[in-house]
Amino acid sequence: MFETDVLDRALKARRGQRNRERVALIDHVASALRVCREKYGVREAFIVGSLIFPHRWDHKSDVDVAIGGASNHILDVMKVVEDVVERDVDVIDLDLHMSADRFRKKGMKIYG
Repeated sequence: MFETDVLDRALKARRGQRNRERVALIDHVASALRVCREKYGVREAFIVGSLIFPHRWDHKSDVDVAIGGASNHILDVMKVVEDVVERDVDVIDLDLHMSADRFRKKGMKIYG
């Protein structure tokens, strides 16, 4: 019989490391979104997408956020968050998106 103890431990360690990276990234994104509240008057902010799901996120994933109250500053918010997290960021404008309530219900609320 083939023993998998070493492989099992390695995979468990890798999952733990990825989850720690994901949690740290959530903290950085939340901090960047708080800066945007002060700088651009963002009224509400959510982290959405794979980042909020441990088993869907990996180190190559982009970051998805949804904001309300700052339609004129979508690109500014994108730049602030990208500069902090050093990865691609998609920003969803809750004031214009037809499924905004879905993002509000399923997203990780940062403020608003």
